[in-house]
Amino acid sequence: MALITLAAFIGNILVIVSVYKTPCLRTTANYYYVNMAVSDFFSSLATWPLYLVNEIVTTKGSLFQGPWADVGCKLGVFVRLSSSSVSILSMVLIAVDRFIAIVLPLKSVLLTGKLRAGLLLITWVISTSTISPTLYYNKVETVGEETYCRFAWNPFSIMIFYITTMTMINVIPLITITILYSRILRVLQSPKEGHQAESTHSAVKKRQQHKNIMKIFRSIVLAYFTCFFLFCVYLILKITFAQLFVEDKCRWILGFAYFVLPSLSTAVNPVILFLYSRNYRQALKSLIYPLPLFQYWHCYKGRNANITTEKENIPLARLAKYRQNAPC
Repeated sequence: MALITLAAFIGNILVIVSVYKTPCLRTTANYYYVNMAVSDFFSSLATWPLYLVNEIVTTKGSLFQGPWADVGCKLGVFVRLSSSSVSILSMVLIAVDRFIAIVLPLKSVLLTGKLRAGLLLITWVISTSTISPTLYYNKVETVGEETYCRFAWNPFSIMIFYITTMTMINVIPLITITILYSRILRVLQSPKEGHQAESTHSAVKKRQQHKNIMKIFRSIVLAYFTCFFLFCVYLILKITFAQLFVEDKCRWILGFAYFVLPSLSTAVNPVILFLYSRNYRQALKSLIYPLPLFQYWHCYKGRNANITTEKENIPLARLAKYRQNAPC
């Protein structure tokens, strides 16, 4: 959990700073990725109060006592679920944005800056309002000799809440993303689109850019829903087979299905962005290049390299090195 949190903390901050510092990364899709990075950042931090409240680290109850235990329980559940909802809604907005840009390019002018900011705000409003019951009904309870952060609502209401939230936050967005993504791929792979794209160099470049963006988006969607699939299975088992968790003395199911795997989704998005996007990699280089340690290593490497160049070619070599490290 500590390694995952550290990776999510550093990775999401680098995504936010890269977009802020690099003008060519300030596109509509990247603003939605930043929205996901902000939600993942808060989720990675809010996991710890909830993790320490549950009886996982020790067998002597919660590490938080008194009112702090209830605060950690309520905020941990609320922030985690709200952040995951924000991430999913942001992925839906990315799919809609790509659908308009590729399938309906003439409608792209409708996506103004104010509309984009309003949509980002709506993702947080919908998420926090949908998950708000957890702030009231979640609390720390001791069952026998074991301490849990429990959703202390009547069973029927809990079932309705889980079914509603899973439908709104997981099922409907996944279906929407699948439909839009299928339509986008059909347009990108159609012969008509390919014939038009080959007419000009700029059209070919734009078409390839669309494909790269969709590749990144597909990887993020697959990684996210893979991580949360077992979390959904955990919720279903918790409702239908509650005795299973009583028999799990070492908390393996709770630890991995409820904490480790969902937390991986907060750390994997930055990895995908920096791995598949050349612009993000160049922005990352521009961020770490001024650091003293990186400059020392660069000078050390250059001093020990066996380079034989003419004196008049040195400025040209420096220019090539500058272009290689320049973002975008």
